[in-house]
Amino acid sequence: MLKSIQIKLNKIKYSGNSIGDDVRIEIEVLGKFLQIDKEIKVGKTATINQEIGEFETDQEIFRAGALITIIEKDLLFNDVGSVNGSLKINTTITEPQQFVFQAQVKETRSVFGKIWGKRKAYFEITLEAKVSNAIKYAPNKGDGWLKIILQDNGKTEALPAYLKVKINNKNNGREYFTILEGPYRGRIASIELNENGSSQFISGITNMPMVLASYSISQKILVLSGKKYQATDHIDTPLEKGLYDIEMPDAPHRGGVTYLNKARLAKIWFRIGHSGSRYLHTGRVSLGCLTIIEVEKWDALCETLLKARKDASMSVGILEVID
Repeated sequence: MLKSIQIKLNKIKYSGNSIGDDVRIEIEVLGKFLQIDKEIKVGKTATINQEIGEFETDQEIFRAGALITIIEKDLLFNDVGSVNGSLKINTTITEPQQFVFQAQVKETRSVFGKIWGKRKAYFEITLEAKVSNAIKYAPNKGDGWLKIILQDNGKTEALPAYLKVKINNKNNGREYFTILEGPYRGRIASIELNENGSSQFISGITNMPMVLASYSISQKILVLSGKKYQATDHIDTPLEKGLYDIEMPDAPHRGGVTYLNKARLAKIWFRIGHSGSRYLHTGRVSLGCLTIIEVEKWDALCETLLKARKDASMSVGILEVID
């Protein structure tokens, strides 16, 4: 499984002799760079918690080198020390993993070729790695839809619960991701982070095998996973007998608003086939769709459909229409 690794500068501890209070920390990890200016006194520890970069891997052990440079800034003299560190991150561990490095900075003063200065300062730098799944899923909140903003056109759209995404990065309070399924698959979008800076997306969703459903035109019964649901179609334009893909939901449907008091997922509709305007949804009447009239049973049925997958991009299962 693809993992995302966030590496950040956790804290810095200043010990030894004082060589000044104005410090710059520069860290490079696999081409990602962080620069922090910090006022810190000797004998103190400063908590930073700044991200250096995010990386993806499918390996159990992720290795990376870290070049850490400490600069004590001065109007006349800059004292510099550095250390080359090595990170060995176990991607099976979800708890934060810390790596501690020490850089020595020696006071150096030079005027007209004369060098002096014997003070030595020591900086203990703690880097922290946090492993999470790079593949995440839209949560099931409220009516089952999650509002997002597409990057290419700036439009606000919605993703259905349990749709799969790949997390790309975080910036300015937003999380950027690639949509992996449904009508917007392959496109990059963003969403606000939670107030505490965490992601709105969730992990731990297990997709189920595709559903196999059948609908009897004469009996007005939909059968799915051994359960029967009273349904209806339009008397003048019934579905033709045959096999149809059941698509993933495309957008919130206002036709379901009337039934939200009995089915919170009533705005989630599933297209029957890959074209046209026939959907599987809940309601009391049909204008051409296949309508589950037992509204109170829709949420459980909908949850089953939302987690099912026929293929990796568009469909949740197959509907067979019979006499």
